[in-house]
Amino acid sequence: MIPDKTLYKAFLEGDILAFEELVIRYRHNLVYFILQFLKDYHSSEDIAQEVFAYIYLHPDRYSSDYEFKTYLFMLGKRRAIDYIRKLSRTKIVSVEEMQLEDLSSLEDIIYRKEDSLALKKAVKELKPEYRKVVVLQYLNGFSLAEIAAIMDKSVGSVKVISHRAKVKLKEILEKGGWSYEI
Repeated sequence: MIPDKTLYKAFLEGDILAFEELVIRYRHNLVYFILQFLKDYHSSEDIAQEVFAYIYLHPDRYSSDYEFKTYLFMLGKRRAIDYIRKLSRTKIVSVEEMQLEDLSSLEDIIYRKEDSLALKKAVKELKPEYRKVVVLQYLNGFSLAEIAAIMDKSVGSVKVISHRAKVKLKEILEKGGWSYEI
């Protein structure tokens, strides 16, 4: 049997068959090693394949100070742990587990996003002074007195600008087919 380091050196010199020999030699052991972490055979196979692909794409990262098998299994362990971390951050829900309420909330989210985009577009069409008041009042939550101080205007004039901005916003939205209440 040819030693791993000899096969790897041949691979570095361009012998693809030497790399294939390493894959054949260790693929099953690597899959079963990763299976200890993941408890899912298919995911373990995928991770093992990723490890071999990584080695193939980055052959210079292996140091001959270590045994090839040690390097291979170290990469497998790291990839398995990364996979587990990624999986723990994502919530997987099957279609059977979803309830109709979930679907309606998804629909609501889509409609809210469309409404939001229409509103943003309408705000952009306002005169700069109107836009500034709308943004300060409704998006940033400033009071009329705070807006007056920011814009260096009286509270009364800010009230007037705010009212005119809302009327103009209603016009723009209704022209675009949206309903808007002042």
